[in-house]
Amino acid sequence: MAPIKQSILILLAAYHSITYAFQSTPVLGYNSYNQVSCSPSESQMTSAINAMANRGFLAAGYKYIQVDCGWAARDNSRNASTGAINVNTGAFPSGLQSLSQFARSKGFIWSMYSDAGVRMCDAVSPSPVAGSLGHEAADAAFFASLNTQYVKYDNCYADGPAASQNAPKNARTDFPTRYGAMWNALQKVGISGMLICQWGTPYSSPTGLEGPNDWTRGISTSFRLSDDIVTGFSNVYRIYNEAIHIAKSGLIGPGHFADADLLEVGNPGMTFDEQSTHFAFWAMIESALMISTDVNALSAQTVALLQNTDLIAINQDSAGKPITLVQRFTNDYDVWVGDLSNGDKAVLVVDLSNKARTLTINFSLLGIASANVKNLFDKSTATGVSSYSKSVNAHGSLALRLSSTKSATATAPKINWAEAEAGTASRGAAKASCSGCSGGNKVGNLGGSGNGTLTLSNIFTSQASQSVRFDYINGEVGFSFGTAENERLASVSVNGRAPVTVSFPLSGYNWDKDVYLSYLVQLSGFSTTGANTITISGSGSGFAPDVDRVGVLA
Repeated sequence: MAPIKQSILILLAAYHSITYAFQSTPVLGYNSYNQVSCSPSESQMTSAINAMANRGFLAAGYKYIQVDCGWAARDNSRNASTGAINVNTGAFPSGLQSLSQFARSKGFIWSMYSDAGVRMCDAVSPSPVAGSLGHEAADAAFFASLNTQYVKYDNCYADGPAASQNAPKNARTDFPTRYGAMWNALQKVGISGMLICQWGTPYSSPTGLEGPNDWTRGISTSFRLSDDIVTGFSNVYRIYNEAIHIAKSGLIGPGHFADADLLEVGNPGMTFDEQSTHFAFWAMIESALMISTDVNALSAQTVALLQNTDLIAINQDSAGKPITLVQRFTNDYDVWVGDLSNGDKAVLVVDLSNKARTLTINFSLLGIASANVKNLFDKSTATGVSSYSKSVNAHGSLALRLSSTKSATATAPKINWAEAEAGTASRGAAKASCSGCSGGNKVGNLGGSGNGTLTLSNIFTSQASQSVRFDYINGEVGFSFGTAENERLASVSVNGRAPVTVSFPLSGYNWDKDVYLSYLVQLSGFSTTGANTITISGSGSGFAPDVDRVGVLA
């Protein structure tokens, strides 16, 4: 073996050894940010540590205590001897060493926060707090002196200290170098865990835009898949839609987990049912579960949700595989499924109608003939069933674990594909090259003010009603504090019938190659004896996704 190739293999083996040892499963713990923003204090953190221990969270597996922004001196100062960021002694008069020691004496693991910019993120803009950019070694050594094992590393003020440079959301070329510097510094001082918190912003690589799922491997143990969570279920849905293509990628697992941000469970803005869906989804996509609320004030019902042993067991399953979307029934419900290490299946069915109703899942949709079922919320069970139904409230969900599954016998269907570029584009819709598309082309500019439209003709199928396959691209990433929900809506009509609105979640970051393959859309009205048409346009004044091809059952 060539010496260079052998060295690369040794380095990769060392990386996997380090990251798997630290983060073979997602982290669970407490973070201060959603409770107090950038204003943690010694008394507040001490109270949170005591509450996490006394209310059973440590025993339930929540081991990490993480102080977020606000711990550092508010005068941009550094220690004259070590060069490390000074501590905000007004908020932490005893320093952080004693607080870390107190947390560790209770059985917790200490975790820190910093920023890959010249200033740290802060509630005050421009921030008066020093960041770690250019001082990685000194700050890593300080973190190590606190017995830190895990660092959350943010993305504010990457270009300078001005207020306008606070939170850059544009694609950047410097992500690997900026974050790699702190990763290397942490490894040298024995800190093996790092979360890259760059809000799901794409990296402008030499070969095009890449999401964090691609470029963070090898320089972190986890990455933020989205911008910050804020109050309300719409923000859960925004992150939820951004997680779909990441979970589907097959790249998530031990040593490389996608972090959906801190939990909002216990905070205002969502019903208990919405919080339950939020928690179940975070657990099942293998996100970190970081409580970020006043733990002392949690109701017994909320404590029970956060300490749900069945959901935590799925989150901590050794396979580390996230659930993936099976099918979205727009404005109705979503179905998700994932594999567990012992052969069981994790299933999540989420109400999207925002109404109290009965949710039903037919296991044939999952390729399962029958299974034993455990409802992970109410602990009820069923044996040898082919479907499962339960009443839920608005935005509620079915969180299930299937065991003793029997596979349904099915042959792979034959699909008749219609390439988008072979269709008729009108009203401004246009063909464009696409390196990731099946035929090297796609049709975009669908919808918008001109209502760009694509019509696919001479489509033959054997089924009047079916799940039609769409290969599409949606690279329009939405961030916090707006109305974006990381989906594009399309109007789809079969044979000129009344169109149906279809949600197409984010497929990636690169409009040239990030194609979501075989997205299932339930459509009806097909003729089984003659040619059919499918017409695709935008919904309202919005744009639909770009379309590569559409497939129907032969």
